[in-house]
Amino acid sequence: MDYNNIDVRLKRIYSAIGQQKKYGMEVLTGMNTEIIKKPDDKGSTIILSFGNNIDILNQIGSIISNLANLKDILKDCMEKQGKGKQLIEEEIDKSIALQLILDLSNQEKHGYPLAKKRRSKKDPLIKNIRSGMGPSDKPDSIRYLGPGGSAAYNVMISIHADIVGSTGQHLFTLDELVNQAIKDWEKIIKMFQVI
Repeated sequence: MDYNNIDVRLKRIYSAIGQQKKYGMEVLTGMNTEIIKKPDDKGSTIILSFGNNIDILNQIGSIISNLANLKDILKDCMEKQGKGKQLIEEEIDKSIALQLILDLSNQEKHGYPLAKKRRSKKDPLIKNIRSGMGPSDKPDSIRYLGPGGSAAYNVMISIHADIVGSTGQHLFTLDELVNQAIKDWEKIIKMFQVI
């Protein structure tokens, strides 16, 4: 693998983002059903869940890591082109989305809250992590049959979360943060022609 290839890095980012959603048979195999009987024998509650929290955290971590890892490669490309790599740092300082991505990535490595470089000064946290089933954003008009007679038609499972500051203030949804960060990286790549 060419670790310095920015085009490959962008494709890996888009692939990681794409893994936030599952379609077709994946919907049925990822669904867990739990029936909880009420203590008074007057009914029960059915709980549907999709995947598990550890897998979801790993998927979110993969997206954040892939987005954050682009920084040093872009700085190296700038240096090879005879441009100042500080220009990348200056552009990051203009983007709250990239600052949050880098803080979240560094928190994964160094713990929370960061003791040294806190780019956003927000001490971001990922909260309200959930995975849910809803209408597919790319209907395939195929009926998928799962074990036990379950079926899915034009549905998907997607991961959702909120990005909040240390005091609980809402900053972004996960989708908003990821979409803004990738837009900002692509703008920087185009601006400095580092691809």
